[in-house]
Amino acid sequence: MSREESLINILSDALPFPPKIILGYKNLETVFTSGDLSRVCDISRSSAKFYVNKMVELRLVAKVPHKRLYQKYPNSLNFSNWLKDLIKLAIEPLELGQLTLPLIEEEDEG
Repeated sequence: MSREESLINILSDALPFPPKIILGYKNLETVFTSGDLSRVCDISRSSAKFYVNKMVELRLVAKVPHKRLYQKYPNSLNFSNWLKDLIKLAIEPLELGQLTLPLIEEEDEG
């Protein structure tokens, strides 16, 4: 396996979107539809809708009210900008103990 193949496999396992979606995201206009994502990434419309909904959930994009449009945040014009902000705002504070995990009650089995 080549170095590039290994890196792509790591990206596929570690990130919330496949590399094809990350690459296509940067090629989208600031305001776009799931159809645009489908066309740019050469994926099915249902897959594009799934990934756009995941982007909304992760706050990578915002849904334009009352329209079938989505908008990139000004600081997230490409995926790496969003990821850098996530590292700065959440991951580093978590590692430094400045962001605490909420207590999750475990369900009793049986």
